Amino acid sequence: MFLRLFFMLVLSAGIAACASTPSSRRGAPDFSSLSLCRGVVISNAPATDHSRRIANYDPQASIQGTVLLRAPVNACVSSGFGPRRGGAGSFHHGLDLYTGRPSAVYAGGDGVITSVDRLRGYGKTILIRHGGGVETRYAHLSSYAPGVRPGTRVRMGDVLGRTGDTGNATAVHLHYEVIVDGKRHNPLTIGH
Repeated sequence: MFLRLFFMLVLSAGIAACASTPSSRRGAPDFSSLSLCRGVVISNAPATDHSRRIANYDPQASIQGTVLLRAPVNACVSSGFGPRRGGAGSFHHGLDLYTGRPSAVYAGGDGVITSVDRLRGYGKTILIRHGGGVETRYAHLSSYAPGVRPGTRVRMGDVLGRTGDTGNATAVHLHYEVIVDGKRHNPLTIGH
């Protein structure tokens, strides 16, 4: 009841947050599909099918020889990449993946952690270098996993930390960026 009231207040205030909790999954993460969050208007939403699932979704991308997960957390999309109305700025440089409560965030691909820091706006953040000019950023985390520090080698699917609302965040989620040669790209469309 409290959560429902909270989300009704958030939505009535015009804050970009997802209005439903994704289904709880136990065991290995399932990245096979991704949907828009229900009950919220997403001004920069990617194309979907009639069930609000991301159209033509492929959970992995191959970018300059690097294989990455497009959404490294069990979640729903609460903000897409690109221009948006309201919220924190007019252009959104990542993908917001709402979890509702702190949930495991996984490494999007094999690489080396180059930064574990608290950054203005991003809050608790991790940056991974994957090689070939490809990096991924994980922001608004509530906590880091044990052993996560600069120089640590990670494999796709390793737990990095938990989603949160640190920095400029209005709900518990992951802000995920794919950066190629210093430029941020849409995690849902880059690569093949």
